[in-house]
Amino acid sequence: MPERSCFVIIGYGKKVSYANGKPRVLDLDQTYSILIKPVFDALKIPCYRAIDKNINGSIDKLMLQEIKNADIALVDVSTLNANVMWELGVRHALKEKHTIVICEEEQMSSIPFDINHFIVHKYTHSEQGIPYLEVDRFRNYLTDTINKMLAQNPEENDSPVFTFLKDELQEEANKNAAAANAESFASIMKRAEDAKSKKDFDTALQLFATAKQMALDNMTLRDSLTFIISRQALCTYKSKKPDEKKALENARSILSELKPDQSQDTEVLGLSGAISKRLNEVTDNSKYLDEAIAFYEKGFQLKQDYYNGINTAFMLYKKAGLQKKQNDEAWEDTKLKADYIRNTVLEISLKLESANKFLDSNDAVWVLFTIAEAYNYKKNVTKQKEYEDKATELAKKINDDFAPTAYADQKEKIQKDIFQNLN
Repeated sequence: MPERSCFVIIGYGKKVSYANGKPRVLDLDQTYSILIKPVFDALKIPCYRAIDKNINGSIDKLMLQEIKNADIALVDVSTLNANVMWELGVRHALKEKHTIVICEEEQMSSIPFDINHFIVHKYTHSEQGIPYLEVDRFRNYLTDTINKMLAQNPEENDSPVFTFLKDELQEEANKNAAAANAESFASIMKRAEDAKSKKDFDTALQLFATAKQMALDNMTLRDSLTFIISRQALCTYKSKKPDEKKALENARSILSELKPDQSQDTEVLGLSGAISKRLNEVTDNSKYLDEAIAFYEKGFQLKQDYYNGINTAFMLYKKAGLQKKQNDEAWEDTKLKADYIRNTVLEISLKLESANKFLDSNDAVWVLFTIAEAYNYKKNVTKQKEYEDKATELAKKINDDFAPTAYADQKEKIQKDIFQNLN
């Protein structure tokens, strides 16, 4: 027989039983020393109560450790002792098998419903003590019960918790096992960002979907949801699948979860502006032009950043050009507003350039191209060329092919959609 141990949960000394409304004093030390311990000694299974242990520290901690770790627990509920009943509940919650419940015969009729439909082994114990014949009977009975229990193959649950909640507990165990073997949130996010950078938008979207579900399932990750959803929208519209217009509409739908119209998040506003800007270019629908202005301008008001600012100016210049083409006198006011924002952006960007270690910043290339664009609106060709050269040189140095291409595309749009209409 393999090494085992038995922790006995039983009252100590003489305790009163109120079975059938009649108080009786039972000596539970006799139950332990005469009926229980000799059986386990004969089976060579160490058997002990909490008070039999050498206690250094908290008896509560020792009790819980023994309840959890003992291979076998024998629980005597004869006097319905509150501590014993609580400890039985803890054992049932922590261990699915090898719990034996015993009870003095007269108390059997008063056992609580929660355990009376499980096997409870009875023995006889009077106020005068345990009858001689009962000693032999119960020892043999308990020996047979233990041997049968340990011989079970497969082993059976005797805990109501593990019996009635078997499916739920297994599902929880599967989740915990899956979580232990699962890739970390940080690793998934990194792979998603890497895929986005490589323009592998399908892979990025799959990984961001996984990350989103993890964030929904884990309260500590909820703060990442806005970023993840924004990335899903970005990758969707950049993918141009199944076609560019549909991709942009799908991206708008994804971003709607963040309520851009009410958002104070400048990243969400900037992305919403970019989607509306591109939809305006694809559909030539002026409603998207006004939406882009609203999103970009709100973002600029909140953050005073060069990105939202320069795009607000571009969209306002574009609107002013269309208004002039349509003989709408409001074009001059729109252009004045665009000029003001452009000058503010230029001031902000020049201040960024003058900062220490500016060229080491992640967005230095974009700041320089923003300055060049602002001078382009002002028709200051010399300054425009100076900053175009600075930005292009830095882009080559850091192997950034995207920024110069994006700037060239924007420069072409300025010439076509703004200067031709405003001049």
